[in-house]
Amino acid sequence: MLRYCLLTVSFFMSYYFVLGQTKVEIQDSLQAYVSTGTVLSSKSFAPFYLINNQYGEVDGDAPVFLKGEVGYKRTISESWSLLSGLGFRNERFSTYYVRAKFKDWEFTAGRAKRTYGGLPSGLSSGSLAMSENALPLPMIELSLNEFKSVPFTHGYLKFRGSLRQSWMEEDRYISKALLHGKTFYGMADLDDLIGLQISSGIVHFAQYGGVSPQGDKQPSSLNDYFRVFMGRGIHNPDGSSAGEGNAIGNHLGLTEFTFRKRLGDHTLSLNYQKPFEDAGSIQFISFKDFLIGLEWGLPKREYLVSKFYVEVVRTKWQSGRGLPDPTDDIQTEEDNRGNEFGERDDIYNNYLYRSGWTYNDQVIGNPLILTYQHTLNFLDPYPDYGVAIANNRLTALHIGIEGNFSSKITYKGLFTYSKNFGTYAGIYEGRFNWGGIDRDPSFEYVFLPAKKQVYTSVEVSYNQAFNLKPLGLNLRLANDSGELYNAFGLEMSVLYRLSNY
Repeated sequence: MLRYCLLTVSFFMSYYFVLGQTKVEIQDSLQAYVSTGTVLSSKSFAPFYLINNQYGEVDGDAPVFLKGEVGYKRTISESWSLLSGLGFRNERFSTYYVRAKFKDWEFTAGRAKRTYGGLPSGLSSGSLAMSENALPLPMIELSLNEFKSVPFTHGYLKFRGSLRQSWMEEDRYISKALLHGKTFYGMADLDDLIGLQISSGIVHFAQYGGVSPQGDKQPSSLNDYFRVFMGRGIHNPDGSSAGEGNAIGNHLGLTEFTFRKRLGDHTLSLNYQKPFEDAGSIQFISFKDFLIGLEWGLPKREYLVSKFYVEVVRTKWQSGRGLPDPTDDIQTEEDNRGNEFGERDDIYNNYLYRSGWTYNDQVIGNPLILTYQHTLNFLDPYPDYGVAIANNRLTALHIGIEGNFSSKITYKGLFTYSKNFGTYAGIYEGRFNWGGIDRDPSFEYVFLPAKKQVYTSVEVSYNQAFNLKPLGLNLRLANDSGELYNAFGLEMSVLYRLSNY
């Protein structure tokens, strides 16, 4: 119902804005494009970079596509503006939203493309919190997206943040789960003094509520929401701290640092992300699980290369190999093979919210972490241990580059090498178990030994093709190779842009 209401509102706002073009100059603006093309693959599924980090729009089973986006903006005053947008690919509507903006503050309702964590260039493999990978969730959000000065600090200290509420799909293990999200960042802005900006923040998400397959409704009252907001639980009758006694719902997110330094006409940006799955794994610095990316922005006069990016991802440790909590058979650290309890974080998985950190079967965070369903495209059936994510322990080296061959021809290249270790649950035959390789060194598991895989993509865009300003041509080649599978594919498309300014 929310979807169709927002589509209706978006349509009438857009219709009103279009009519307003004849009466109001400058105050109204329109941007739109439509493209059509084809996706071809040597496999039954598209290669990694043809389907991932596309906001969930790409259907690997559709060889031909029609795609479009339209956005309208009405500027009411210097402080107020209203926006509306709609986007689709074939029959899938990826975006439909309305937005009100007052000075630096924005209120958004609908499906709007958002990322949380990481640098904004689009050269990363994907944020560990919310990347460009999955279809945007229906939401309402209040946000301060640009850094705002803290009073009386002369602009040297700044902050930004957001608060959102989202709704997950019905077809998942916990049906119609809710999603709480918030961010907060602070910045020391010394750009005018020494060309340096240092920012740090936290991204927090929590799945809660919904209905289990047995028909049990999970806590979702207003009081439960405040507990979710604060990361608090409900005391169990037996006095234990298991399950909802820790915290209501499935909590995850990241802590982040970003350093940006101007060096003449060049810019160096360093981004560091540390993922967490519970309060015990919240750390601002870790050399065991992290994403760290370094971006070099070149001056515009450097024609061939405009940005170069290198990234290292590691999610192999996950607080260690010990059990998350004691069990009936494993009560002490000695029983736990000498490890502390509270380990095996099982990134993007959860014992109750078994569909994990996914939406419409696509990973919401970094797509190098593979779903069980996707791995069945190239692996024989194997135990899933009741969770959606089959490969969340990995190391990866990722490189991105973009630039211009000419004033009209641009390119973007991506290269990713990953080493995939599966999950602790797979290695030990259960997240709360010491089986598998602990009992049998010759234990067979699809990610033993670890599987190496390479994903590459090269995209070339020809803007203002044939001297026609609205027309664009795009070609993207992708190749996956390694010990998981080999696949080659391409996407060709023609694009036509419309704009009234």
